[in-house]
Amino acid sequence: MAGADTARRRNPHSPYTLGMTVTERAPLNRALIAETALSLIDERGLDQLSMRKLGAELGVEAMSLYNHVDNKDDLLDAVADRLYEHILDAYTEPDGPWRVRAAEMALSYVSVAAAHPNAFPLLVGRPPVSRGEQRFLDRVVAIFDDTTDNLRVAALAFSVVANWVVGTLVQQASSASDVPNLAPDGEFVRVATFRRELLVNLSREERFAEGLETVLDGIETRYFSAERYP
Repeated sequence: MAGADTARRRNPHSPYTLGMTVTERAPLNRALIAETALSLIDERGLDQLSMRKLGAELGVEAMSLYNHVDNKDDLLDAVADRLYEHILDAYTEPDGPWRVRAAEMALSYVSVAAAHPNAFPLLVGRPPVSRGEQRFLDRVVAIFDDTTDNLRVAALAFSVVANWVVGTLVQQASSASDVPNLAPDGEFVRVATFRRELLVNLSREERFAEGLETVLDGIETRYFSAERYP
C-alpha cells in the first residue's frame, strides 16, 4: 500500500490520517466515497474525477469502489446527494412566514454552491433522480405548500424562486470577471456608468440579497396576497 501512502501525503483532503494502518481506517462506504470525490472535485475540477484517482485518494483499488457505486454516473449522483445534504444541514428552519424560510433556504443553497463551485453543475445539470435531491425538494416544496391550499399557486411560487436563484448562480458562474472593461466608449458612456454602479459599487452578495427580496415581494403580492389563481 506504499502508493496509497504516497497519495495520502500528496492530498491533505484524504479522509485517512497519515500513518493509519488498514485496520484503523474508516470503513469504505458510499457516503465516504462521495465526500472524498467532492473534495477531489473541489481541488481539481469535475472533469478530473476518475475512479482511479478516487481509489488512490482513499487508499484502495479502484475496483473496490464498485462495491458501493455502480459506475461513474452513480458516483456523481452520490456526490450530488452529499451537496443536497450539506444544503439541508446549512438550513436552520427559522420561525416566521414563508418568505423568511424561503430566503433562508435560498441562502443555504447559495452558500453550498459558493463553497463548491466546481461541483455546482451537479446541482443543475443532471436529472432529479437522487434521493438527496428529492429530500431537498420535499423541504422546499413544503415551504410553499404550507402557505396556501392552492397547489397551482404554490407550484408557481416555487418555480419563480427556484428559477431566479439557479439562473443567477449560473450567470455568475459563467462570468469571467465581476468587472469587465468599464472604460467609457463614445456614445456608450451611460452603459459604462451603469455597469460601474452595478458591478463595482454593489457586491455580488448585495445584488443577490436585493434581487431575492424583490422576487419574494413580487410573489407575495402576486400570489399570496390576492390568491389570483383560484
